Amino acid sequence: METNNKKGYVYLFPTFFIWGSVYVVSKYALETVPPITVLLIRYLLSVVLLAFICKKQGNSKLQKHHIKYFVLIGILGYFLSLVFQLLGTKLLDASLSSLINAMNPVSMSIFAVIFLKEKVTLPKIGSILLSIIGVYIILGVGGQNISIPGVICAITSVLLWSAATIIIRKITDEYTPIQIALYSIIAALIFNIPASLWEVKTTPCTFTLPAVLSILYMGIVCTTIAHTLWNKSLQLLDASTCSMFYPLQPLVSAVMGIIFLHEQITFNFVIGSVIICLGILIAVATSKK
Repeated sequence: METNNKKGYVYLFPTFFIWGSVYVVSKYALETVPPITVLLIRYLLSVVLLAFICKKQGNSKLQKHHIKYFVLIGILGYFLSLVFQLLGTKLLDASLSSLINAMNPVSMSIFAVIFLKEKVTLPKIGSILLSIIGVYIILGVGGQNISIPGVICAITSVLLWSAATIIIRKITDEYTPIQIALYSIIAALIFNIPASLWEVKTTPCTFTLPAVLSILYMGIVCTTIAHTLWNKSLQLLDASTCSMFYPLQPLVSAVMGIIFLHEQITFNFVIGSVIICLGILIAVATSKK
């Protein structure tokens, strides 16, 4: 079991470094291509790659009573969550969008209380309050130029992805990580395709070279590779332990945002980030399976 734990941590590090980069890379795509269409192309590419890998491996047969789980994961996690994430990234700085997403462990703790009947402990309450204070420092004190719709989209994405992650844990023992990603993305495409067709009719769409390259990166690296690594981590470790690595995302996004997008990191952002990450670490460190 100890060896499996070590493998789980090895998978988590590259996962969150990759997910941290997506907030910066997607900025190039979203400049000329609308978000739902970006997601559609990203998923179509991923499905081809994941199906090819699945064909090479021995896979468990899809059981009918598990289809509902894949549909829920696809709708909540792979479609709605990613759409709101892209909308939030479009409206906010990459670093701030990633920072809000790093609050996943707190939302997962709340979901665990509601759906898994875990007890509400004082450290968990304290961690949630710290995260709220951190967000207030960033948005309430120094956030005159911050898009409130962007913040709402980013927070909605967090809640939806946390719900999907809890559902993924129910089937990690039945299917390979690649199967989970493939079936969930196929379920997401059922809703993604008509939504994208509507979006293209109502929103300008231009495929520039930077947009195409960024979408290719998101499809191959951020979806196919990262989601496979994430599902593999959930297979080896519990969800709260995996969520411990979410604070890596804003760190990666902030550094890349400064280098590639020339974003400015304010003092309020740094202080708020430290407080939010502290709240996250408390939530994870005190959570018990």
